[in-house]
Amino acid sequence: MNLLDFGTPFSATATHATAADATVAADANKTHIITDILVSSDKAGAIALVKNGSTTVIQLQVGAANFGHHFQTPIVCTKGSAVSVSIDGTSACKANVTGRTIDS
Repeated sequence: MNLLDFGTPFSATATHATAADATVAADANKTHIITDILVSSDKAGAIALVKNGSTTVIQLQVGAANFGHHFQTPIVCTKGSAVSVSIDGTSACKANVTGRTIDS
């Protein structure tokens, strides 16, 4: 059984000059599974954070670039937690997170 055959797809996007934060809200009876992220920034040394609630699960420096990743093994987050991806910039940055939400 593949968890990704179940649940509801989600996606969140954010655009901002200096800090973009794409967040999927918490739901007490659901679990979010992150399958993909995409971030971009115009800032040299830009840092992207992938979070399960308030816990950073991935931190990476992408610099002034675009970065996308499909997780071969998706990130199964804590039941009832929000999920997010964020990135900083100087005048333009974008953050995107997609996945599935399952009843748990």
